[in-house]
Amino acid sequence: MINEIIELRRKGLSFRKIAVELNTTVGKVQYSWNKWMESENQDNSESLHVQNNLNQEKSSVTSTPQTFVPLKGELTAKLVTPQKMFLYWDFSETPKKIVRLYFNQPFEELVTVLRVYDVKDIIFNGKNAHHYYEINVPYQNGYWFVKGLTGNRSFIAELGVLLPGTGFFPLYRSNCIQTPAAEIPSGNEFYQDLLQFKRYEDSPPKWRSHVSTYSYYEESTNLENKNA
Repeated sequence: MINEIIELRRKGLSFRKIAVELNTTVGKVQYSWNKWMESENQDNSESLHVQNNLNQEKSSVTSTPQTFVPLKGELTAKLVTPQKMFLYWDFSETPKKIVRLYFNQPFEELVTVLRVYDVKDIIFNGKNAHHYYEINVPYQNGYWFVKGLTGNRSFIAELGVLLPGTGFFPLYRSNCIQTPAAEIPSGNEFYQDLLQFKRYEDSPPKWRSHVSTYSYYEESTNLENKNA
């Protein structure tokens, strides 16, 4: 079934339409697709290259048309492990139309790029990220895995193209994801744990080897006999 799903995805069909086409459920289609992409990731994923020059990013953004805002909802980000993010998008005709509209450029001749922005504790406006990762990706793939994410950070991704003489032009913008922080106990917490363990060692609970459901009744009867 996975070969049929891949073929239908390449034709631009959504998971719901594929499920109808194959007479199955959306959950089964998504499960098969995700399992296949996990295996493909071993060959397709690349190491990240961190770009820290925000001045270059700002100049490329301000030189693009100010009336266009990256589309939301077309690029989805999901955290699959604490350090790995899964990005997927619908490879529709929309980006091609946008590029033709603004730049009169053939989309197929441009390099498609994913930018992953570190936006912890800021309201992201497209050019104020702490830093970003940039990865060249094949647009027709429809998905990509991003590894090596830093813990306790917030990330937003954009899918766009590199324009000659202009730079990066964003087309899609994803939702924001948060990576978990590595929990390391403080010195005081560790000391309190040691004290609690020491108290347990000094006075362990006095367990009874046998508990009878009649113990309370027998003890009460003995007390009544003594008081009689």
